[in-house]
Amino acid sequence: MLLTPGRSYTVPAEGFRRVPHTLGNLQHPRPRCVTPIVLLMRHAKADRPAGVADRDRPLTDRGRRDAAAIGHALGRIDPAPALILTSPATRASETAQAVVMGAGWVLAPDVRESLYRGGVQGLVGVLASAEAEVTLAVGHEPTWSTTVELLTGAAVRMVTAAVAAIEYDGRPRRGSGSLLWMLTPRLVLDEPPA
Repeated sequence: MLLTPGRSYTVPAEGFRRVPHTLGNLQHPRPRCVTPIVLLMRHAKADRPAGVADRDRPLTDRGRRDAAAIGHALGRIDPAPALILTSPATRASETAQAVVMGAGWVLAPDVRESLYRGGVQGLVGVLASAEAEVTLAVGHEPTWSTTVELLTGAAVRMVTAAVAAIEYDGRPRRGSGSLLWMLTPRLVLDEPPA
C-alpha cells in the first residue's frame, strides 16, 4: 500500500503484520539520508620547512599517520562520501589522499581553489553547489571552525586532522545545520590525553 501525504489512515483492528527484517525482503536495507551531510576535515599536521611557501607545506610523518587513521575510521561510515573536495595546498591534498587510502574508497579528491583562501564564504559556496548525499571537504583553520559555528551554532576547536560531521537542512546557511559528531586522531588512535 502506498501512503499519500495529507491523507489519514487507520490501523486495522488486527494490527500490522510484522515482517522479519532481512536483506532478502527489503528493497533498501536501511533508510538513506534525506538531508545533506558534510564532513569538514582540517588538514593533518604539516611541516614548516624554511624557504617553502605556505601553499607547498607537506605533511609530517605524524600528519600522514593521523590522516590514515582518520581515513580508516571514516571508512566505516555509511553512506560513504560521494564527493571529496580539497584545498590545493599540499598539506590538504596529501591529507585527502591519505584519508581516501585509509578508508579504502575509490574516489579521487576534487581540488577547489576557494577552499584555500576563500574563507567561510568560499567554503559555504562550494558546499551549496555540492549535490552529494555526503561530502568530505578538507581545508584549513580558522575557516573550518568558523563555518561549523556559522552552520550549527556550536563553537568547536578543530585540531589537525579533526573531522566535524554536519547535517544541514536544504542549503548551507546560518543556523541551518546540526553538529552530528566530531572525530580527532586522539580518539581513533586511542592515545592518552597530553
